[in-house]
Amino acid sequence: MREVPLSTCEKTSLVSSIYAGLRYDHRKFMEVRDITLNFGKDYGSCTATLGETRVLAQVTCEVVEPRPSRPNEGKLSVAVHLSPMAAPHLEPGRTNDLVDELQQILDRNIKESRCLDLESLCIQAEESVWQLRLDVTVLNHAGNLGDACNLASVAALRHFHRPDVTVEADGRVTVHTLEERQPVPTFMRKVPVCLTYAFFMEGEKCHVVMDPTEQEERVMCGRLVVGLNPHGEITSLLFPGRVVMEKQTLLSCIRKAFSKAKSVAESVQQAVDDDLAKRKAAFIKPSGFVVKSLRSDPGYNRWLVDQRVSQKRLKVEENEVPMEEEMSDSLEESMKQPRSTEDSDHKPQMTPSGRSPHMEMDSDMADGTEEEDDNDDDDDNDGDDDDDGDGGVTLFLVTL
Repeated sequence: MREVPLSTCEKTSLVSSIYAGLRYDHRKFMEVRDITLNFGKDYGSCTATLGETRVLAQVTCEVVEPRPSRPNEGKLSVAVHLSPMAAPHLEPGRTNDLVDELQQILDRNIKESRCLDLESLCIQAEESVWQLRLDVTVLNHAGNLGDACNLASVAALRHFHRPDVTVEADGRVTVHTLEERQPVPTFMRKVPVCLTYAFFMEGEKCHVVMDPTEQEERVMCGRLVVGLNPHGEITSLLFPGRVVMEKQTLLSCIRKAFSKAKSVAESVQQAVDDDLAKRKAAFIKPSGFVVKSLRSDPGYNRWLVDQRVSQKRLKVEENEVPMEEEMSDSLEESMKQPRSTEDSDHKPQMTPSGRSPHMEMDSDMADGTEEEDDNDDDDDNDGDDDDDGDGGVTLFLVTL
């Protein structure tokens, strides 16, 4: 579906109001719309709302091999998606100029600025590192998607907690679950902020508007996207459009962006801290880590699953050892050992019936009778057996 263009009356009304110093939503020229950050149940899930513009950011992680040029650094990949409900004219699955522009803004402001400490994502140098994947989905397009995508991305990365790992002596990597160990937060050196200005030319006079809406973007002459952090460092500077800008106007926009970036960064940090504090106070645990795959090859993932199953099975076997197996093992070992002359005098006495006196006594006690004559005969026979000294089969009976 094609985008429905604005009528001539709508364009004239929008431009005339800007020239008169007014905006349709009753904001000032340097005023930003209300910012709202909502975090999901999983770590690294954030929905940013800038006015009516809504963007969802989700962070996932996986264990991969590092780059040969940077063996001790993790990886970060960013992908931008357009939802079918974002706008009627946006078709998902097709690359357009809007997706390319948003991808460029996030790459410059987040990846190239190195706001994320990639060395903290290293597990084993030259062997395995964490790779974070940032998926940004536009849910509603109401103008200024660059700032909204940057807000959702930074908040999701700051809120994300990766699983803890243990490296064995043989180089095996064990990824611990949430029940075993506490997750590890993502370390960000600086919080990058993105601010967008729209320019409207009235002859030689330039009107500058911050945080333009979707209607204002249709009639604007040019745009300036400034990426910076609260410390005053410029991370990116994009100037799409054909408008000619004076040097003083550009410096004035950057100077105003510095003061605004501090308040936006503090708002993001405060929202993340409040959500983590609520989780800790209410003992809310997420449903699980959003782990795409532990490694690119399926054999490694299968080995991790087998290792976990074998460890649980070993614990069960150690706690539940049958007593009959221990008795049979000890009996077989005693029968295999050679008998010495010293032990021949202490061999157990056998009755004519082939049972030991202990067995005879147990049977008599169970019947409730005692046969003295039989016991005397048994003693005589036992004495004869001792005189013969024939080596017989030695039986050990263990009564429980």
